[in-house]
Amino acid sequence: MSRIAVHRIPVLQDNYSYLIEDTQEKTCVVVDPAEAGPVNAAIEQLGLKPVMLWNTHHHADHIDGNPGVLDRAGSIPVYGSAGDRGRIPQLTHFLQAGDGLEFGGDMVRVLEVPGHTRSHVAYYLPSGHLFSGDLLFGYSCGKVFEGSMEDMYRSVAQVAQLPDETLIYCGHEYTLNNRCFAETVEPDNPDHKTRAASETAPPTVPLQLGQEKKTNPFLRWHVPAVQAFTGKTEPAEVFGELRRRKDNF
Repeated sequence: MSRIAVHRIPVLQDNYSYLIEDTQEKTCVVVDPAEAGPVNAAIEQLGLKPVMLWNTHHHADHIDGNPGVLDRAGSIPVYGSAGDRGRIPQLTHFLQAGDGLEFGGDMVRVLEVPGHTRSHVAYYLPSGHLFSGDLLFGYSCGKVFEGSMEDMYRSVAQVAQLPDETLIYCGHEYTLNNRCFAETVEPDNPDHKTRAASETAPPTVPLQLGQEKKTNPFLRWHVPAVQAFTGKTEPAEVFGELRRRKDNF
C-alpha cells in the first residue's frame, strides 16, 4: 500500500505548489514553492517535517518561495536540473535524466522534459504521481520559451508513455480556459462533453493522463481530426502547429 499523499496548495493567481507526504513518517517533500507563506502554513497545519525540496524549472513562480521555506525547514537538500545550476540559487543537488530519488517507499524517477525551458525536469513516482511543472496542463501544454517545438514534442511524448492512471500535478490551474481551444481542434470528440460535465469549476488538478490522452490535442498528434486541423501528419509537425495556433488563439 502506498504511503504517499499529495497536498495541493494554491499560490499566487493560478499556481499550485505541492507537499508530498510520507504518511508513515509524517515527512514531506516541498515541490515548486512559489510563495513561502502558504506552503509553510500547510506544513504547520499538517504537522509535517520537510526533508527535501524539488524544483521543476527556474521560473520565479516556481522558486520564489525557496528561501522562505528553507528558513523554516533548515538545511534540507534542494533538487533541480543540472542545467539550472546558477539559475536556481538554492540548488544543492543537480539532476539528470534517469537519476533516482527515494521518498515514501517510492523510487522516484527524474525525467528531463525540455521545451518550456531548456532545463525543465519532472518527477515521477511509480505509485502513480507525476510532478510536471509547466510541461502539461489540462487540455494543453506549456508555452515553448527556451527550447524548440521538437524538444517540447519529445518531452510530452515521453510522458505519454506513462501508465494511463498516472495523476499529473501541474503548475497552474488552466484547464477550463484551455477547453475552448481543444474543442475547436476536435469539435466532434465525444470525450469533450463527458469531461466538461465532470469539470465545472476549479480545482481540476490532478489531471489523469488517460483522460488527457482522450481530450488534450497535444497528446493526440496521431488522430486524423487533429492532423486535419493542423494540415500536418508528421507527429512533431502536428504538435508544433498546434502550439503555434494555441499561442495565437
